[in-house]
Amino acid sequence: MKTDQTKKIFKKYIAGNASPKEAYLVNSFLEQELSSNSWDLPAEQKETFKLRLKQRIDQQLLDQPEANNIVEPEIKPKFKLRRLWTVSAAAAVIAFFALIGLYTVKRNNDDINVRYANDVAPGGNHAILTLANGRKIDLSGSKTGELAKVNGTTVKKAANGLLIFNVKDADTKSDGQLEQFNTIETPVGGQFQVNLPDGTQVWLNSLSKLTFPSRFKNLHRNVELTGEAYFEVAKDKSHPFVVKNNLQEVEVLGTHFNINSYQNERDIKTTLLEGSVKVRNQTTERTLVPGEQAGLTVAGINIKPVDPALAIDWKNGEFRFTNESLSSILRKLSRWYGVEFKLEGDFNKMPYFSGSVSRFDQISLVLKMLEETGDIKFSISGKVVTVK
Repeated sequence: MKTDQTKKIFKKYIAGNASPKEAYLVNSFLEQELSSNSWDLPAEQKETFKLRLKQRIDQQLLDQPEANNIVEPEIKPKFKLRRLWTVSAAAAVIAFFALIGLYTVKRNNDDINVRYANDVAPGGNHAILTLANGRKIDLSGSKTGELAKVNGTTVKKAANGLLIFNVKDADTKSDGQLEQFNTIETPVGGQFQVNLPDGTQVWLNSLSKLTFPSRFKNLHRNVELTGEAYFEVAKDKSHPFVVKNNLQEVEVLGTHFNINSYQNERDIKTTLLEGSVKVRNQTTERTLVPGEQAGLTVAGINIKPVDPALAIDWKNGEFRFTNESLSSILRKLSRWYGVEFKLEGDFNKMPYFSGSVSRFDQISLVLKMLEETGDIKFSISGKVVTVK
């Protein structure tokens, strides 16, 4: 029986409204399952488990006010269940679902081990840097220290993996030359942190691309982003910092904010943590204050209050879901773990999920969390995760 069906039948049973067939199901389910050979345990261990289970049920019944006046028989190794039905409805409900929970854990253990046998490791610090001169550097396996010099800009990789662009004052006097642009790009399952030539710090999420000049020479410090990034912009009142993509611009002087602009997401989200930003498209400009998020869709720019910490959970090494749809969660997992989700069924009416887990755990831990909070199952085969 499914969980919701079991609850309905059991509630009818304790209310005295169950049909003979339903009453038989409840009684036989408890006795037959506990007496079956499906536990895959030696006989001695099975009896020990039954005794421990009975002790747990007895304790729960004794904790209920309605059961306090019941004289409990001596606990014996032979498991007897019929006495359970003499107690109140409230105590019976608690004991019943404790039993179901314990049985389900054991029954599903082998099933879970099979479905998650081909676990998938998390992503990490992976990126490709393409310099203005066309040279490509794989940052995943590159050494620490100086990586390159381009037009007076030194590119270094710190011991902690941070990519740093340094511009020497003597090399900034290059009037008349066009800005030359570098690109850092993270793959599926990649992330990276970079310090731009002006001192701005940027954290790139997986499957993201940032294009920026070797040194900022114009009135505006322009960069282009696809995917997701968190910015801590170096303050410079004379030179606004502008993040562009094909649909919007975000302009700041010095502030902390996150932009999520993946193409397979419904809207472009700009979330402000500190300072002030202007978000604009071809027809509208809106100003955000800390704790607000701008959502850009074809209908325009919508502003709403949010918990900013949820927008940068990825930057802090977490997955944090708060009333989030299954489809949204699976897109995040796909980008980070590099897996494809194959849906077998209609999940449009699934309840929203809440919970948190480290981004650096195996994918099975995230999937098990989702299974515990919804009527859903996953199985892993290579880089394909089937959802049932």
